[in-house]
Amino acid sequence: MPERIETEAFGDITQPAIFMVSGWAMPKEVMHAFALRLSQRFYVVVASLPGISLDKEWVSRTRIGPNYDIDALSEQLIEAAPKQAWWVGWSLGGMISVYVAARRSSQVKGVITLATSPSFVERVGYPHGMPLDSFEAFSSLIERTPEAGLKRFTLLQASGAEQEREIAKQLQAFLPTETLDSVGLMGGLRLLKSLDIRREWAILDCPNAHIHGRKDTLMSSSGKAQYIESNALSHDIELPHCAHAIFLEDQETCARHIESFIDVNHT
Repeated sequence: MPERIETEAFGDITQPAIFMVSGWAMPKEVMHAFALRLSQRFYVVVASLPGISLDKEWVSRTRIGPNYDIDALSEQLIEAAPKQAWWVGWSLGGMISVYVAARRSSQVKGVITLATSPSFVERVGYPHGMPLDSFEAFSSLIERTPEAGLKRFTLLQASGAEQEREIAKQLQAFLPTETLDSVGLMGGLRLLKSLDIRREWAILDCPNAHIHGRKDTLMSSSGKAQYIESNALSHDIELPHCAHAIFLEDQETCARHIESFIDVNHT
């Protein structure tokens, strides 16, 4: 059966495993340097979300279109992940990781999110997300002119960073402009709009840590406090100088927090 999820592995397979899931529209390569840093102590497998790739050969071999049904996507990621791995997800990848950890806890050692919130858009009882009209306008931009929409997205991710222009340039360098998959982009946006993991966040029964930047203008951290405070296994880590791409902005601090959390909770 053809592989649905594109992955890449770093480090010694005998070491504790980390399964790293990238965010919407950003290929796994954006997390390469971070994965290499963590591979000093862990076996790290990095995954792109469906339809997102810089590899033209991978795209040509993938005959099955990207599936962003959350349960089908969860199963695809579980199949791609090392057994009993620590799941580390960025943004949408973090939301999906929380969903998997809550629904299929036997498959996950623990979960660590990077710049992740319970809902990307605002909804009833959750005013902290992006206004729905702003989200719809962005979705329309991606549908009409994806290149312009993706560039706009990198600027949103970099907004608030201490070196905003440099972070935006780094993110733009990883955009899959030559391998754009409109089905994958729009499927991911539909999932971002519909996915509400407030319940999953509250019922997590594995060790879970949530690292976020105080200056993040894309994913609000204020809405998750009640879920972290009500869960004895949750740990909140704020990086006051960072925005959304925290592993690019301060790789070493992010890596050390992950190492420390796993060391404390690894059994």
